[in-house]
Amino acid sequence: MKKFILLTTSLLVFSCSVNEMDEQDNLTNEIESLVLSDENTSEKSNFLTSKDTDNDGINDAADVDVDGDGILDNGADDDGDGINNISDVDVDNDGIADNGTDIDDDGINDENDDDIDGDGISNDDDEYQNLSDTSLSSAVQEKITNYINSNYTGKTITEVEIENQTIEIELSSEVSLRFDLNGNFLSLDNDEGSDDNSDSDNDEDSDDDEDSDDDQDSDDDEDSDDDEGDENEYPSLSSSNLSATVQQKIAAYVSTNYAGQTIVEVEIENQEIEVELSNSIELLFDLNGNFLKLDN
Repeated sequence: MKKFILLTTSLLVFSCSVNEMDEQDNLTNEIESLVLSDENTSEKSNFLTSKDTDNDGINDAADVDVDGDGILDNGADDDGDGINNISDVDVDNDGIADNGTDIDDDGINDENDDDIDGDGISNDDDEYQNLSDTSLSSAVQEKITNYINSNYTGKTITEVEIENQTIEIELSSEVSLRFDLNGNFLSLDNDEGSDDNSDSDNDEDSDDDEDSDDDQDSDDDEDSDDDEGDENEYPSLSSSNLSATVQQKIAAYVSTNYAGQTIVEVEIENQEIEVELSNSIELLFDLNGNFLKLDN
């Protein structure tokens, strides 16, 4: 009789132990699930707001109050819209864009907008199959289309990417073209080159042969290179070869946004105009005089 009671008790204890273990396992799984869920949510939230610390819809580069504590810590904000003057496409809030372009009309100029077309995809990851997929204005799309039809007859667009204030168009011929955000052609970005350049390549080879026949010292060659490097540098806008319209446009931008500062150097290179101010700030403009970005 004692043996039977002992055996029954043992089975009961074992049964309770198994149930407790199952409950503990279930509880553990639930906790782990909640932790993982929180981690995923946190990661997703961090990804979405990594450039918007205070989650106010204005990315940190453009936000005059990055941490949302009511204290301005990222430039000035003349019109009180929360966007600092450098990033504000309409600095004085008069309804007229006076500081760059703004494709998605969110008030932040495209230079400091990490999602310039407002589609929820960062500029670095933004690629399209054709122009109509983008939020570029119809005028810009038409301008680019007309350029391609005129210069690359029969070629079709296979990819469009908007990045670093430029629109890169890849054609079916594997030629890549670069345009600014207004649809103006900037440059040909094709590693393979084109047959049109063959003559110039031959001319360069010819020049190299002539140079090899000249009895010039290496020092003279270096001096020559230095002179060539300085050809596109100027101490002021008026001394450059920029048109009066472009000079006036750049001067107006500097006067409006950097009052009291003077231009100490102008350099034209890589389809861009680099302007250095007396406070050592460097500004980049396109060849039409449109502000591109702050390079400081």
